[in-house]
Order: sequence, then C-alpha cells, then structure tokens
Amino acid sequence: MNRIEQRSGQRGVSLLFALLALVALSLAAMGLVRTVGNTSLVVGNLGFKMDATGSADRGAEQAITWLQANMAGTGLDANLTASGYYATSVDALDPTGRNTTLNPRTVVDWNNDNCATVGGAFTACLDPTTPVTLGTNQVSWIITRLCAAAGSKDDVSNSCATSLTSGTPDDANSGALDTSTPGGLMASTVSPYYRIVVRTVGGRNTVSYTETIVHF
Repeated sequence: MNRIEQRSGQRGVSLLFALLALVALSLAAMGLVRTVGNTSLVVGNLGFKMDATGSADRGAEQAITWLQANMAGTGLDANLTASGYYATSVDALDPTGRNTTLNPRTVVDWNNDNCATVGGAFTACLDPTTPVTLGTNQVSWIITRLCAAAGSKDDVSNSCATSLTSGTPDDANSGALDTSTPGGLMASTVSPYYRIVVRTVGGRNTVSYTETIVHF
C-alpha cells in the first residue's frame, strides 16, 4: 500500500513539471511571435520610408525643371506662390512645422488648411505646390531663392547667396574638366542658390522631408 501511494506522488510531481515546461514554452512562443511581428512592422515602415524618399528625389527633379523653365529674364525675380516659389530666402522658415522654439517662424501650408494643424505660434504661412502623385505617394514642394529681397539678382543692394567663383563653359562638362581652373564644376556665370524643400506623404502615413540646394 505504501508503494502505491509513493508512485502516485511521483506521477503528480511529473505532471507539475510538465505543466511548468508547457507554460515556459508558451511564453517563449508568444515572445517569438511578438518579435517577428515587430520586425515585420519595422521592415515595412523602412520600406515605405525609402519609397517616400525616392519619390522626393523625383519631386526635386521636377522643381529643378520648373526653375530652369522660368529662369529667363525676370521670371524668378518675384514670388510665384501658385508654383510654391518665393524670391527671398525666408530665413525663419520651419519646413516641418515642428520647431516651435523658433521665433519669428514661417511655416508651410502642406495640408491646405491655412496651417491650422501646425502647432505653436507662427508669423506667416506659405503655400507649396499642389501635390502631385508619384507612384503611390503625394509629393509637394516649396522653393526659396537665397536672396535678401525680391527683385533682380544683379541689383547691388540685393544680397544673394551665390557660388564663390564662376568657371568656363568647359568646366561644366566633367569629361573636359581642367583641374587647373579654379572654377571647377561651376556654372559659366555666378547665379543665386535655390533651396528646394520636398514633402512626401506615403503609405501608413509616412511623411518624408528632403532639402536640395541648387544653382545654375
């Protein structure tokens, strides 16, 4: 009789250890599933971010094409708000609308709501371009000429950020680059710099901002 009771007790201890092992395995499986899920989410978000950045590059190319098409004469001497172009540098520009410590601050109406969704105080709200669809993303941009004031870039009273030197026409061709020429890969004339800020809205509410500085 005593032997039978001892065997029953041993069976009970084995069952307890089996249950504990089952609980441990269940917790490990749940942790593994959660880790895999989080990894997939991170990889997916990274993919959307890269896609948005790629669309931003295409948006910057379109902005550069627009600049080249409007450079003749006085085409870029005044604001062209419908095209998201501003003839001054807008030094207080806060492109993302998140720098609430900047005062004064100029923000961009990316959401077409008169900047109602921008947090904090601001002194001006600028219009970007109408969003264009590139792939599955919505892309818009704003261009500012890095000059102190609107008007001619050749006006001596108008201070513009420009390249330090100009090169010869051959210097703009990398195949005929002469390293003895100080101009290097410069334009044939000294021209103002233009700042292009592109905002891209993609999948999962991914938002990307890129900034490009160009001159011609």
